[in-house]
Amino acid sequence: MKRTLPDGFVGAVMAVESISDALAMLHGPGGCRVRFMVYSSAVFPRMRLEEHDDYFIPYFYGYPRVPATYLDEYDFINGAYYKLEEGLPIIDSKKPGLVVIINSPGAGLIGDNHERAIREAGMEDRAIWMDEALVSMPVTQGYDHTLHEIMEHLDPKKGETVKDTVNILGMTVLDKDWESALDEFKENIESMGLKVRSILGAGADLQSLRESVDSEYCVVVCKEACHDLCEFYRSTGLKIIESDAGAPVGFDATEAWYKTIAEATGKDASVPLMRIAKARDKIYRKFVGMKYNALRIKGLRFSIAGIASVIRPMTMWLYDYLALAPIAVDADPGSDEGEIAKIKEFLASIDYGDSFGKEPLVGSDVVLSEGITALTMKLNGECKIGIPIGHSSMGLDDVIPRPIYGIQGAMYILDEILHGVRNS
Repeated sequence: MKRTLPDGFVGAVMAVESISDALAMLHGPGGCRVRFMVYSSAVFPRMRLEEHDDYFIPYFYGYPRVPATYLDEYDFINGAYYKLEEGLPIIDSKKPGLVVIINSPGAGLIGDNHERAIREAGMEDRAIWMDEALVSMPVTQGYDHTLHEIMEHLDPKKGETVKDTVNILGMTVLDKDWESALDEFKENIESMGLKVRSILGAGADLQSLRESVDSEYCVVVCKEACHDLCEFYRSTGLKIIESDAGAPVGFDATEAWYKTIAEATGKDASVPLMRIAKARDKIYRKFVGMKYNALRIKGLRFSIAGIASVIRPMTMWLYDYLALAPIAVDADPGSDEGEIAKIKEFLASIDYGDSFGKEPLVGSDVVLSEGITALTMKLNGECKIGIPIGHSSMGLDDVIPRPIYGIQGAMYILDEILHGVRNS
């Protein structure tokens, strides 16, 4: 099935909106705003509903997220600088810590002078602009690039390193149930005697971004979402911790992730490892109790698509742990080349080398991909089980934690497969 994926333009806007006291200002038509103003509130709500009443003013029009200049045909012909000139002070009246002006793809052709508008509004210290072809970037690259530009603007001055502190990199608010994953990561990392100081791209505020340069370590979750950020922190002297097993997806890679952190920091990972062992034992006992349905899992054919750092450990785990057969494996644009090479090597080693590069196949038993593809294929009867794992998979109707990362992520995947087998 042909996949539908967000691009770097989406990534850039959502990266800004992931910062609790920053605001993305869209220089573009109102139609471009609608998705972002709803989407940003859905994945990262930042205020109560009654507070929306204060936003019935121009450029916001009753909705507090991603104000826009609402360009029309006149503006595309004659220019829309006047809207930037008028709009910036109105947006600044809401006292965001940072405003990031982002052009819609069409608005970039007009050539309005964002730098002048910011200067004349007296906002040089709290506003920047992104005047690039973001739509041509992969979503993770647009996300990472925007956060890097924000850090360059903030230009935090490095002070004394705070021992045993970490930043978490490579998480996004586009990740399914990202808050539950972070709660688990923070609890387990802090059980090791470390302190999580900042989580760039997933709910941080500007002050924590400024303080992040004083941390001792940066721990990488998904490398594709933080390539530029890693280089930034390396340049400030922080140690980057990255697991060779890829993102912490499935029990094996999650265990390797905590072991890597422990080895790099000299800490004891016994608590998170004990929790992983406990979860494994729970699943084992569940399989023993189910018997027939558990046996029905073996040999199911699966298609998987997503960021390479995520789908490599997940593919290996599904094959080794559940004996599922990978018949289609598709890496998203912007995936790390090293991770892609490792996926290909693994698939070749199990005689599934021809599976790489194939989008999710009709007739798969299980499809793991971005939500719109996985769930559409399931609704159309093109697969038995559809599991959202990629961008975008919001899980807005989930009440219990159902991320893709960590121990809870492994339980979520197993839950979906077991339920799907039972109902098929």
